[in-house]
This record gives sequence, structure tokens and C-alpha cells, in this order.
Amino acid sequence: MRMQILKSVRWFVYGVLMMAAPPAHAEDFRLAMATDDDQYVAEIVELALAEADGDHTLELVGRVILAQNRALRALSEERPRYDMHYSGYDADREQELAMVRFPITMGMLGHRLLAVTEANKDLFANVQTLEDLKQVAVLGSGIDWPDTKILKAAGLTVATASDNNLWQMLARGRFNAFPRGVNEILPEVEGANTGWLGSTVVIDRHVMLVYKYDHFFYFSKANAHKAAIVEQGLIRAHENGKLQALLNDVPQLHAVREELSRHPRRVIRLVNPLLSDKLRALPQSYWHTYP
Repeated sequence: MRMQILKSVRWFVYGVLMMAAPPAHAEDFRLAMATDDDQYVAEIVELALAEADGDHTLELVGRVILAQNRALRALSEERPRYDMHYSGYDADREQELAMVRFPITMGMLGHRLLAVTEANKDLFANVQTLEDLKQVAVLGSGIDWPDTKILKAAGLTVATASDNNLWQMLARGRFNAFPRGVNEILPEVEGANTGWLGSTVVIDRHVMLVYKYDHFFYFSKANAHKAAIVEQGLIRAHENGKLQALLNDVPQLHAVREELSRHPRRVIRLVNPLLSDKLRALPQSYWHTYP
């Protein structure tokens, strides 16, 4: 009898404490977009905040027209216009900023198709291996992109330039292929062909580069608590299947899956030497193989 009374008292006290506990703190998030084609990234953040503890808000502050590293450094300014941005993984970024350790597209960004000019649409028809690719490819990449380090580490020839010059350089023959993530390439090629290039850009149908790589969300160190909220939400959305369902419904991703189904590419796998031990330790289920 005494034992039952003690148990009743414990549960009563526990219930009172739970009712008295304050709700999870609500935070306001301000997300800067990297391109106009990334609306699905905002939808991913909305999903993560809905799945995380607390009642949070999201504001989109528009597109940031800055080089990647400059856009990320702005997170740590005294009065930043935005407190959340996304970009490719780099060990320095992981160290200097508060990074959400969950790949935003679950690895799609590391599946790279090649944008080429119409004249070079069959340039890689006989490429079977990485060694074959080294003999014929000159790849374009951004000066401060982590991809540039990955491609060079694989022994590939890479021509670099600022972001806004790369498509013109491809059209002018400064390099013969521009690797783009499967989540990027369709709208980008469509945009590049809208009159300003002076030549037609197409998607090579022979080769796909694959390496472990993706965009991650970044915050300043002062906003590490916000990074933890987004990470909690993304993990929950992954575990309950809502994140994959969202990605499956993104029109440009659905279209590229159909393209890969109709025209399978030869896969050339590259090692990403930039990954930290913490990134390597992420569950394999966070990284999907596409299509």
C-alpha cells in the first residue's frame, strides 16, 4: 500500500513538473537563397522547423549575389541580413561555422552530369574509366568551390573562374565540360540557352561523376543553437520519410530521374578527400544513390 502511494506521488510530481515546464524556445530564421531555382531548399527548411521541437518562423531574404565564401562569411557579421545559408561541404567551413550535419539533398549534389556544347555532345562517348576521362576532359569549376579540390585531387584537368563567368567560358571553348549536380543541371542549362550564350548547351548522355558531396546548412557560431534545431528536424523528417517524399515531388528532380532512366550514364566514382571524420561517420542512409 505504501509503495502504491509513493508511486502515485511520484507520477503526480512528474505531471506537475511537465505542465510547469516552458515550451521549447521559438526562434526566427532568415534564410538566404543561393539561386532562384532553389525553392525546394526553403521547403526543406520549413519541413525541418515543423518537425523540430518549438514553434519557429522562417523568412526568405532573397538571393545572395556573392561568391560562396563571401556569402558564408557574412553570417558572422555584426548585423547580418540573414542568419542561415547553404553551400557545399568544406572542412574549413565546418570548423569556422556552425554546420548542420545532414546533407540537404541526401547526396544528389555529388551526382554530377556534364553540361557540354552541342559540338561536344559525343566527346565522351568512348569514356569508360577515370583514366579515359583524364585524357579528354577539361572541366570548368568555380574558384572557391569545394568541387574544384575534389576534381583536382582525382587528377582531372580543371579550369577555374568566378561563378558568373563559367557558362560563357564553356560556350567559348575554354573548357569542354561543366559538371553540375543532378539537382541543378536542368534549370541551369535551360537558363544558359535563353539567348545570351550564343551557342547551344546540352547535357552529355555518356558519363556521370559520383562522389560523396552535398550542400549543408550553415550558421554563425553564435547561432549554433539554431543549427541544432534544424538538424533535429531534418533527422526526424528523414526517419519518418517526409524528407524523401518532399525530394521526390520536386519537379526538376523528378525530371532528371526520368532523364537518367531513359539514358543511363557510365558512372565514374571519385574520392572526396575533404570529408572530416564526423562527416564520414554520418549514417549511410543519409546518402542516397540516384536515380
